[in-house]
Amino acid sequence: MTSGFPGGFLDELKAKNDIVSVVSRYVTLERKGHTYWGRCPFHGEKTPSFAVNENDQFYHCFGCHVGGDVVKFVQEIESIDFMEAINLLAEWAHMEVPKLNTSDNDAIEKRKKQKERLQNLMRDTALYYNKNLKQSNAKPAQDYLVKRQVDSEVATKFGLGYSLGYNEVIEYLAGLGYSLDEMVTAGVVKINSSGKHYDAVAGRLVFPVVDIYGKVIAFCGRSLEKDVAFAKYLNTAETPIFSKGKTLFGINLVKKKKQSTPVNYLIVVEGHMDVVSLHKAGFDVAVASMGTALTEDQAKLIKRMADKVFICYDGDSAGKKATLRGLDILKKNGLDVKVVSMPEGMDPDDVINKYGAAGYQKCLDKALPLVEFKLRYLQKLYDMTSHDGKAKYLEDALEVLKDLSEVECEVYIDLVSKLSDCNKDFIRRHLSGAKKDDSAVKNKAKIIPVQVEKREETGLVKAEKTVLACMVHAKPFVNVTQNLSVLFTEERREFYDFLYEALQNTVDGKNLVQEFYAKFSNEYSDHASEIVNYLLMAGKEEFDNVAYKDSLWKLAENYYKKEMDSLKPQMETSDLAKRREVIGKYMAIQEKIKNKKVEI
Repeated sequence: MTSGFPGGFLDELKAKNDIVSVVSRYVTLERKGHTYWGRCPFHGEKTPSFAVNENDQFYHCFGCHVGGDVVKFVQEIESIDFMEAINLLAEWAHMEVPKLNTSDNDAIEKRKKQKERLQNLMRDTALYYNKNLKQSNAKPAQDYLVKRQVDSEVATKFGLGYSLGYNEVIEYLAGLGYSLDEMVTAGVVKINSSGKHYDAVAGRLVFPVVDIYGKVIAFCGRSLEKDVAFAKYLNTAETPIFSKGKTLFGINLVKKKKQSTPVNYLIVVEGHMDVVSLHKAGFDVAVASMGTALTEDQAKLIKRMADKVFICYDGDSAGKKATLRGLDILKKNGLDVKVVSMPEGMDPDDVINKYGAAGYQKCLDKALPLVEFKLRYLQKLYDMTSHDGKAKYLEDALEVLKDLSEVECEVYIDLVSKLSDCNKDFIRRHLSGAKKDDSAVKNKAKIIPVQVEKREETGLVKAEKTVLACMVHAKPFVNVTQNLSVLFTEERREFYDFLYEALQNTVDGKNLVQEFYAKFSNEYSDHASEIVNYLLMAGKEEFDNVAYKDSLWKLAENYYKKEMDSLKPQMETSDLAKRREVIGKYMAIQEKIKNKKVEI
């Protein structure tokens, strides 16, 4: 796709969007030598392993192995596609995006127009629902908002609306020129078993779901019926512009706040009405998870806004189970997690309306660290007055503790000991044995390849890496007059073949870092990963002509010796002519070795 732009556009776009400046919009970077370092925005880490190379304009994380150029970074950090990243970078650089010259340009344009059409439909639908809320026949929704103490200012802030019935929105959108197929594709309209179209959130209070860029992408309807047959919250279907697992209700408001005021933490709740109530009470960093179980994408979205998160689901058992499912995902992404417990049978909206902002703040103040919450929650699952219950609790608690650091373990051993009436020394001994066993299991599969790699590293592998590093940086002394692919091991031959071919058409002075990365950075085999790591940071060292020639000769000598070994058995043949031919080849190789001549 990238080659479809007219001459020089992508190079100019990247030149005007320096990768250090772009990454610094999202990550705090510190310069060390030729490289900028920071904590990876794509996975949780305490020690910076995310590198940004200013000279070659690429990024790479040595922890999770993501990386690429500035376009790829914007795609990943903003969760958008290639063309959306191009458009965003062009906007920042004040450039106009030309049309692609590719054969699939029509398909790209079609997808773009469809997306714009769906976004326009969603905007028009949101305006329609919002206007309905002011009508006299919207009394059920109006009464509900009064009951929940939501005034017009807050309703306007969230763009709240109301669906009057099953067909009204269809008639309205049809009048604006939208087809039934478009309404269904956008998720606004559903089709029942009889083939009849109807409003997906009919008769409900409507919450527009707005993405981080301020675009309406979905709707959530809150039932105003007391009948338990109705789902409390109902999201419209996933569409080309809406993925529930990649969205947080209210994230647009948090982003807007962050642009002018520091955001120290986020509060994640379960219901959309909870978000509205919290914002109303001054907790304007609240978002909803679009369901009960948090996803990896949502955790990353939270991480972009703040390093700390309070997760606060309903006070019932289902809510607490959902809490547990989300905790590890949040911690994995480097977030400091606190768990807020609600009074039994109450949600944040209930607490705000009954006890006010001060009452909810007390809940936040009592929030427990992730591990302590898990340990205390497990206690409630068993009969702690019985020996059997205590034993089962201890088994589960030890599973929690064994994944902690030694310091964390020592902090929580005392708590587990008190809750289970178990001796602390026994818990320590058990954990020590469990950690050793766990370590042995993990190392059993790794010890052989790691040892082999270390033995090779000082010899041929290092020589291969050095030659490839010189090639990827297009050093002027690199031999491109003959293909030396046979000198490389099978694991790295593909890298050589790609670089050799690329160097045939490379302009002098232009390295192949970004091209190499685009080709191999997503391959997670051990060999691909370690070679990408080595080559892309190779610019920190000088690979001169001497190092290149020494390494190339080491590879050639190894190849020659193998060839000679394969010829030796053939010398035993009784065929005199054949034996003379083999001896001739053998002596020719000896001559190459004597003169250190690389000739394949």
